[in-house]
Amino acid sequence: MERLNESRIGAVITEAFAVRASTATESTLHAQHGAALLVGLDGEVTVREPGRASVRGRVVVVPPHQLHAVASPGPTLGLLYDPELAAHVASYSRGRGGAFPLEGRLGERLGAALTAHRASLSRPEVLAGLAREYANWLSQEAPRAEPDARIARVLEALRTPGADWRLAVARTRLSPAHLRALFVRDVGVPLRTFQLWRRLLVAVAASARLDATSAAHLAGFADLAHFSRTCRRMLGYSPTALRSGLLS
Repeated sequence: MERLNESRIGAVITEAFAVRASTATESTLHAQHGAALLVGLDGEVTVREPGRASVRGRVVVVPPHQLHAVASPGPTLGLLYDPELAAHVASYSRGRGGAFPLEGRLGERLGAALTAHRASLSRPEVLAGLAREYANWLSQEAPRAEPDARIARVLEALRTPGADWRLAVARTRLSPAHLRALFVRDVGVPLRTFQLWRRLLVAVAASARLDATSAAHLAGFADLAHFSRTCRRMLGYSPTALRSGLLS
């Protein structure tokens, strides 16, 4: 059976998701603000969470804000979705208290799609296509209500380079407390946390073409140390480790 090799691993980061194919995966304890899907090509993925028994499965779901570490000795696809898309995953995790194996029809479908494309996982368009396809299936299985129109406008401003998000906030005419409550309800994280998450993804993506310090400053981090700490805390890897596999 064909396996991935070092020349065919990589990662793609976009505004809505990050996806990483690797020959093996081992992260430190971290808690990301998006939802993670971990898919093993030839074996199970193991997720360790403090205070809970380890979780193993061909497809493992890690809900947002869950402190965990990942270990997978074989070829693995890791997908990390924007906090908004995480709402589709959240319905699967109710009552479970943490990570869990995704079984049944949807788990089989995700695994089969990855297996079908395993020979092309070094191509960025294939990785991005898998991430979008997975997100589409998740949204079909667990549809969510559209965010409040005022929050949607703030999100659009936060995602648009050069846009004045403060002006978008002012135009909502919401009190600060009401805005914060609606943002958490519709997006799943506080506005400031969402901004930090977005800066992190921008910095990691920029590090594919810039040195780490320049990427940190471009994304709005005070310095490289702040970028590095945030990257390890939210993604479980150093910026250098993530940069080595980025595809464009």
